[in-house]
Amino acid sequence: MSSTSLSIRTVAISIVMLLFVVACTSGADVAEPEASSTTSTMSTTSTTTTEVVNTTVVTVPAPEFSSPGEIIIGEDTWEFVFECYAAGAGDVLALGLGSETDGAQTQAVVQAFLGAAYVAVLIGEDRVLELAIDRPAELFVQGNLIRGSALRFVDADGASGVGESLGLGTVHIDCDSFAPGLPEGYQTS
Repeated sequence: MSSTSLSIRTVAISIVMLLFVVACTSGADVAEPEASSTTSTMSTTSTTTTEVVNTTVVTVPAPEFSSPGEIIIGEDTWEFVFECYAAGAGDVLALGLGSETDGAQTQAVVQAFLGAAYVAVLIGEDRVLELAIDRPAELFVQGNLIRGSALRFVDADGASGVGESLGLGTVHIDCDSFAPGLPEGYQTS
């Protein structure tokens, strides 16, 4: 095999691997991709050999918020659609989108990491309801369910985690599937 055909094969394999890595790190669920394929053919001719390299590129769809769930704090209930992530070692993360009856956008973060449970509901741009930091909380993952009960919430300023007590609450999320890893840019502390 000539060095030219070896270089072309190396480049083709590198491109396929790069596309696969980009697709996997986009937060897409690779367990059940609805993929489309594109096939390209590259030919190299030298004086002694002809080699054809076929490359197939699979396009994996972007993550969809499709898993239903709710967060109840005191007398108030927020319903969300979540995208769930399997962070590894049994740790899961769920990011949710919803809306208030007045149209204000709501978002939720549910982090079920061993020893680092975190739940927050963001209402509009300035109100944060989150777990109180002065009391340990536990979230449980059983199959596709993320749940927690007797969770103490506060209306926090977002920086200190202290604020007006809102009482006890629960979390219940039924994940349709889990995307591998964590979404790009997600920071754990």
